[in-house]
Amino acid sequence: MSREGKRHGWRYATAAAGVAAGMLAVSACGADRAPQSAETHASNSPGPRTEPEPDFKSAYTAGYDEGRRVYDEKGKGVAVREVVHGGCARRALNADAHVDGDRGSWVKGCHDGVSGDPKNPPTHPMSDKRANPVLLRDFRSWARTEGHGALARHANQLFTVTLVGPDYDVEVKTDYTSRSQAKNFASTFVAWWDGDDGHGVARSVAVLDAHNRYIAIQSL
Repeated sequence: MSREGKRHGWRYATAAAGVAAGMLAVSACGADRAPQSAETHASNSPGPRTEPEPDFKSAYTAGYDEGRRVYDEKGKGVAVREVVHGGCARRALNADAHVDGDRGSWVKGCHDGVSGDPKNPPTHPMSDKRANPVLLRDFRSWARTEGHGALARHANQLFTVTLVGPDYDVEVKTDYTSRSQAKNFASTFVAWWDGDDGHGVARSVAVLDAHNRYIAIQSL
């Protein structure tokens, strides 16, 4: 081969080697210029998203756990007190954020747990809160007759909250900010109630402030 032919051959080999090296460099680097293993790529791939549990089911689970705790501590005989006599319903009012989703579902969970039953969460919210202006009117009328008119004027709205089965609570929204005044109001309300549960079984009266926070709770 002539000297000129050798020169062209060397140039072609050098250019080919440069192109090949460039292609290898590009294929080895990702967008962030760092190679990724198969495991890393798989972990970054989008997968099925886990939906959060509905609030009423979370409330049921929290109630069930509390019921199991009471069952383990007191034995199976405690179910009569907690289910028949409203123990779980009253516990629900002190369970704070665990029942915000649905107090009735919390009570159902407590019933199942304290009875030693397997978990059986509801398929829909259990609580049903409804305004009851008739009860509020009757309470105010009684309060005026008994000399508690000034106290009754602090009650702005009255609700009944159905829980599980015949159980329900009464909630009274007031403009009170003092817990001592709210407790006095609750005691007066209980004196008026006097066991008149209507079609169900009333368990507690809860007095709320203007921001819907419990400031007094008393059994009915």
